[in-house]
Amino acid sequence: MIIMNENKPKKLETLHLPILRRKWQIVFLQLISTFSLVLLLRKMSEIFGSCSEEFIMNNSPETWCPAYSHTKGLIWFSKSNDLLIPDILLGINETGTSSLIGPLFLCALITFVWVYVNTLRQKTQDLIRNITISGFLIWAIIPFVFNWIIQSFSNGFHLPFGNEEASLNYLGILLEPFNLIIELLFLGLVFAPILAGFVGIWGLSKRPISWAVGYFLVIIGVHALLTFEPIFSEIDLGLQPLSTQIGEGSEFFGLLSPFAFSLLEISVLILIFLESGISVVNHLEYAVTLPEDAKINQEYIRQFNNIVNSQLIQLVVAISIVSLITAMSLTFDDLLISLVEMLEGTQWSGQVQESLELRMTYGKVISAGLFIFFIAGLRYLIPWQNIIGYIGTNISRIRN
Repeated sequence: MIIMNENKPKKLETLHLPILRRKWQIVFLQLISTFSLVLLLRKMSEIFGSCSEEFIMNNSPETWCPAYSHTKGLIWFSKSNDLLIPDILLGINETGTSSLIGPLFLCALITFVWVYVNTLRQKTQDLIRNITISGFLIWAIIPFVFNWIIQSFSNGFHLPFGNEEASLNYLGILLEPFNLIIELLFLGLVFAPILAGFVGIWGLSKRPISWAVGYFLVIIGVHALLTFEPIFSEIDLGLQPLSTQIGEGSEFFGLLSPFAFSLLEISVLILIFLESGISVVNHLEYAVTLPEDAKINQEYIRQFNNIVNSQLIQLVVAISIVSLITAMSLTFDDLLISLVEMLEGTQWSGQVQESLELRMTYGKVISAGLFIFFIAGLRYLIPWQNIIGYIGTNISRIRN
């Protein structure tokens, strides 16, 4: 009797790119980066996506202003031109988070096509590119020429523009496909960093990820500049200025006000998106550069798995510590005021305690700077490296 061994040989894990892209740690980091990017878009739209109340009263709710919102520009453009992209993909009939679903789906679809095309041969990529450009030109030119020729047989030869009868002018047909570019431009003002982030995360490229972070920082900086009081009083573009007063702490263990907590959320989401997205690319780049024999070496595989697992723990621990220290630095002014309250009986202490400057935005910035200076000085008194090493060692023991 012949006994068949039904146990199939176990497939060994390797460090080849197709296999690594399916590892749960890599996919998990990519999903974290993607979700943080989507949440960042939502938070940015909530804070920077509305026009000022005075601007709306002087105009109308549908009037466009350079806020971080795609619907305002598209609604303004739709008054004079028919939109080519379906409304369900533009989200112009929705409000709040619902208006972001359609464009996010469009970004995800473009990312999938982009990543798939980049996996094809160069000749195939060139063919697809040429077909796309040719299709756009045919869409613009063929209807224009066809209508001009047909009308020339019916009404005699005439120029395609400048005629008294509107039906004998065809430049609108020629320029109609370019309306699609304008629609994509209004979408791109908001969703360009989202598309770049998706391409960077799933297409394994660091440059789009860095570009997306830079775009968000530019938006925040430009908004702060255009709503700065001396500029805002001279040139009112309709942007909603942020509050100059932070408010009392009621969020994050009572350290932050709701407004400051929203700004901290933006900072943390940017860090999570950048750290998780870049780490995936770095890990896979390292694996790709390994020699072929190292990619099947079990010791290299074990070290790679340890590095990726440590990255997940580091992401949680580092972001938590950064958030806590940032919150403490933003509430450092409360500590200063509490210290002043201890100096009762002096006129100076009463004036400082009642001062609004410490409660305003630049007061928070100054107090945060003092806190960072204070923490930096402690490095000469406290052995931070030993403490961090001790924490890291115990985390490794717990994980093992």
